[in-house]
Amino acid sequence: MKSLKEREWFFSQEREEFVSIPPRLIYNPDPHYDMYRLKTTRQLVADINLDFGLGFETPFIIGAVADLHFNVCNQQDRLDEELAYTEQCRIWPENLKWVIPAAKALEACDFCDATVVLGDTLDYMSSGSLNYTKANLFNKYPDAMVALGGHDYTKQMQTKKPDLLPLEERLDMLRAVWPHDIHYYSRELAGKIIAVVLDNSQSKYLPCQVEKLQTDIKRAREEGKIILIFQHEPVVSKNPMETEVRAIIENGGAYKSIRIGSDPTIVGGAERCDESTEKVYDLITKNADVVKAIFAGHWHSQFYSEVVASYDRGGERVSAYIPQYIISGNPYHEAGMLARIILK
Repeated sequence: MKSLKEREWFFSQEREEFVSIPPRLIYNPDPHYDMYRLKTTRQLVADINLDFGLGFETPFIIGAVADLHFNVCNQQDRLDEELAYTEQCRIWPENLKWVIPAAKALEACDFCDATVVLGDTLDYMSSGSLNYTKANLFNKYPDAMVALGGHDYTKQMQTKKPDLLPLEERLDMLRAVWPHDIHYYSRELAGKIIAVVLDNSQSKYLPCQVEKLQTDIKRAREEGKIILIFQHEPVVSKNPMETEVRAIIENGGAYKSIRIGSDPTIVGGAERCDESTEKVYDLITKNADVVKAIFAGHWHSQFYSEVVASYDRGGERVSAYIPQYIISGNPYHEAGMLARIILK
């Protein structure tokens, strides 16, 4: 992590506004939200200003990037029938264009107080991708918190074939290199924030997460801290005002209608809401006095959502909303993209 003086210099460089950027980058923008490009180093930055009354003399800043999609297939990988076929079938991202954007985005995150990667770090599971991730993310930024995405544990990408290795074996391969627990990880930040990194990469939550999240919520409430949730897939908002978001998925520029408010296939929606998913979803949305924001990637498009929530106040159930920020995919931007989550 850079010194305070270095950080102040980096984000004080001249900025360019986005008058020429297509509106696909922003949907339902929060009034505390700002986007710009750093003129010298060229990173695209989304500032998310959140004042939770934490009383910091200087705001605490988390750098978040989403969907890096490292796709390295080396000679060893090509001896594997699955990976050889994946390399043949996988169309995007072409010509390893992600290398510079990823490096630049992570460099910029290093000028923040903490770094989070919101899943799909790998484009597909290969020794080449894992080695690249270990060298250029885990070793270089050892304090980074890295959520799991669905791409991270599949060897089959655009092949229309199922993976041959059982899921648990593939997850074990990730456990061997990941810097922390792949399913649930929490860390206290600046004495006032508990960052919770959840694995919802299978479009659901997991049994192992329930008790751990209960413990962190109890601790946050007893110690006067707030919880921020970081994960790959957004949750269904159950917000009647969010019947549809017409997001442009940046790969190809095609519109995709996302019913963030009610789609049953989104995490927490009816179709995929098994018992563990329902329990974790309820823990998040029914403790809005301490769970203050959700950050996700997955859709390769940038927009803002408000999740219907509540909390208990002296035996009375109080209605609330939890802000949910979906962060755009990183490979589309010449010097990468990051969100600066600015906490006050």
